[in-house]
Amino acid sequence: MTRLDQLGEFGLIDLLTKNVSGNSSVLVGIGDDCAVVQEGKKQHLFTCDAFIENIHFRRAWASPEDIGRKAAAAALSDIAAMGGIARYMLVTLACARDTDVTYLERIYTGLKAGSEEGRVALIGGDTTASCEGIMISVTVIGKALDNPVLRSGARPGDVVAVTGYPGCAALGLHALEQGDGSAPEALLHAHLRPRPKLMEGKFLGNGEVNAMIDLSDGLVQDLGHIAVRSNVSIDIETEKLPFTPEQCAYAEKSGVSALQAALCGGEDYELAFTVPPRQVATLLAEFKLQFHLPVTVIGAVTEGPARVTVDGLPCHHTGYNHFQTAK
Repeated sequence: MTRLDQLGEFGLIDLLTKNVSGNSSVLVGIGDDCAVVQEGKKQHLFTCDAFIENIHFRRAWASPEDIGRKAAAAALSDIAAMGGIARYMLVTLACARDTDVTYLERIYTGLKAGSEEGRVALIGGDTTASCEGIMISVTVIGKALDNPVLRSGARPGDVVAVTGYPGCAALGLHALEQGDGSAPEALLHAHLRPRPKLMEGKFLGNGEVNAMIDLSDGLVQDLGHIAVRSNVSIDIETEKLPFTPEQCAYAEKSGVSALQAALCGGEDYELAFTVPPRQVATLLAEFKLQFHLPVTVIGAVTEGPARVTVDGLPCHHTGYNHFQTAK
């Protein structure tokens, strides 16, 4: 018998979906940030994300408004990763029968705030009972302006770039777990109230970007999805990774590696993408003019085998995997 913690999250996905059939209208099915469906001349984007108490959030340190807003952000970020526009949101809520309804109202305050920030209409969903705890499942439907940016488009010779500062959310989570009330607010905010990069993704989707993904499970792991889908090798140069003073100060104080957090921490919801070298200077200059968000070249794409290396060496610590036992 193969146990689930031995198979892992992505092995489970492969196992359960190996005989799933599509139809001619499905341009992109399982394996990217969103499914892409053609209807006439329009391409629709579909994605969903589950948000589970004590797996994705803890009431001990997250307000109900933060919980709702982050649940919305996680799903909206998938639309951003395809360079699309979010249009509609559906929310399924499961909770125990003795849950305080005021608490649930506050979660929906956060969900509605997230949907309004993403300019997406909250149009329905479902409610049901759970044995214990709260589960939120958010489905988002969007559209692609032209052709969506896929994970499979990276080409040898591309450079790899990332928005923002990967690792902030992981350091913020560490501070919350340690009960460190003196941790930098920017790190706590990065974990509790991430912002999906919808406008940035839309801009990059209109440019010369070949492949893109949002950073939900860690930089190495998420770039690994691009490497596999594109059948290329990606190398990250650690000396090029961007760090804020807050990251460096907290890492020095706590003894946690800022580099490890940047490479393998998740839930930053920044965008990592590949772009041909001849376009990168112009694209990044235009990006910086439009957005108050740094963008940094951190590596390069070469011919396969499909893998991610760090400074030319294998990285044995990848990122978050729901079903694998922590080591």
